[in-house]
Amino acid sequence: MTFRLRIFFALLLFLSLIFILVLQLNRSLVDKTYDRLAETRFLFVSQSLKTALELNIGLGFPLAELRVSQELIEREKADDDQILAIEVLDETGRSLFSTDRGTVGEEAPGNWSQAIQMMGGQRWTVVERDAIVIGVPIVNDFERTVGYVALQYAKTYFDQRLDEFSESLTVWGIGIFAALALVLLVSTMGFTAASAARPRALLAIFNGEPVPDVKDDPLIDLAAAAQEKINSAAAYLDSRAKDLQRLDDEL
Repeated sequence: MTFRLRIFFALLLFLSLIFILVLQLNRSLVDKTYDRLAETRFLFVSQSLKTALELNIGLGFPLAELRVSQELIEREKADDDQILAIEVLDETGRSLFSTDRGTVGEEAPGNWSQAIQMMGGQRWTVVERDAIVIGVPIVNDFERTVGYVALQYAKTYFDQRLDEFSESLTVWGIGIFAALALVLLVSTMGFTAASAARPRALLAIFNGEPVPDVKDDPLIDLAAAAQEKINSAAAYLDSRAKDLQRLDDEL
């Protein structure tokens, strides 16, 4: 392998590492952005249900007797295909109302109950294999948590959007990388060619020989100008030496 190719592949490897890091960083940023958008979107739905239920509780109805809860959660689920299920839980995690009516009266899944206990009346989130669950507390007029709205939404939709973005980013990235690699190859070949010609040109200048045609090289131009000054000074000193020799002969 020639010296030029070794330089090119070394630079190409360095460029590849930087490019891969940039692609990974972009994917990570987009992944986090999608997560925040999804959380904001479904948190808004959960908060809307929470507000509606708390309003009814404020009118004096116990949470377990709010039959309007079933209508509210079913309507919200019907409006969004990404919502897998919505449940209204009591403070212990038992299901009072659910879009999946078969779970009414049952205890919440273990990871939900664990999150409820850990957060102690605060908002909680559970990440499952294909879904994410957001739980927001339902509070009565005495600031006591009497239950939770638990909304479960699908991860697959957002994962699919992320995969599509990553595929598009990869295609564009390969195209840009190929263009950069071509520019790098041309630049490397040109630079090494100029670097190889430079020593020959410098040697010719200092030996007083004809200089090879090296275009747009500031170092060669500077060396030529310096050699010209040296030659001029040498000629002047030689002339003065001859004058002094002549005067010495005359004396």
